[in-house]
Amino acid sequence: MPEWSQTVPAAVRREQIVSIIERQGFARVQELSRALSVSEVTVRSDLDLLAEENIIQRVHGGAMSGIKSTAHSPDYERALTRAVTEKRRIGNAAAALVESEMAILLDAGTTTLALARALRAREDLRGVVVFTNSLTIALELGVAEPHHITVVVTGGTVSYKQRSLIDPLGDMFLGSVHSDLCFIGCNGVSVTGFTNSSLPEVTMKRRYLDSAARRIVVADSSKIGKSQMIQVAPLDRIDTLVTGIEAPPLELEALREAGLTIELA
Repeated sequence: MPEWSQTVPAAVRREQIVSIIERQGFARVQELSRALSVSEVTVRSDLDLLAEENIIQRVHGGAMSGIKSTAHSPDYERALTRAVTEKRRIGNAAAALVESEMAILLDAGTTTLALARALRAREDLRGVVVFTNSLTIALELGVAEPHHITVVVTGGTVSYKQRSLIDPLGDMFLGSVHSDLCFIGCNGVSVTGFTNSSLPEVTMKRRYLDSAARRIVVADSSKIGKSQMIQVAPLDRIDTLVTGIEAPPLELEALREAGLTIELA
């Protein structure tokens, strides 16, 4: 067995396993063992751990992408099972842009949830205030120890689809807030702009953009080159797009030529 396989950190190896499974939909233990040059015992151990974390679904002889009953789960829960490792990298890269004493706006979504988890792990931060309309993110950050992050929830009507709060109260609240940074997600990124499929969510995203000095979009690679029916903002309204290295190179080149600053994670 090659020497390099003995030196690759377990976390990196598991990311590779998840990437293979997400790409193929299913992978056998023997296949993963050959691809990563590690023993089948090691692969089984990794798969068991990933299954416990609900990142993959363990089945006889290997593993599948997603968790059990995904097809019958709400949209938000299905999204939690997609591109997990990529979203984690995006979240880490975006969280690195936050500094102590900043006020930030954090949109609802699964990629922004990964960002929130990365912020929670940033023990170097002090005095950060997070405004969010995401119930999931509020709970994630509200129990952080030590309490280096203050969480303020916008208020509004509960959206079951996104586990978030939308108009009317949230819209009025955000009109009185000014932040250093805002992080929003979207369903599509193309040369025509940033787009989404839900009008109530778009309204909140636009309010975030209006209330921030610097505007950042976080979106996994599956959103790049796609377009939805409602525009959130044109490309020149956003300062930076943070996406994964899996994003299509030709689409990234077109976006850069259109003037968009892109950070790959």
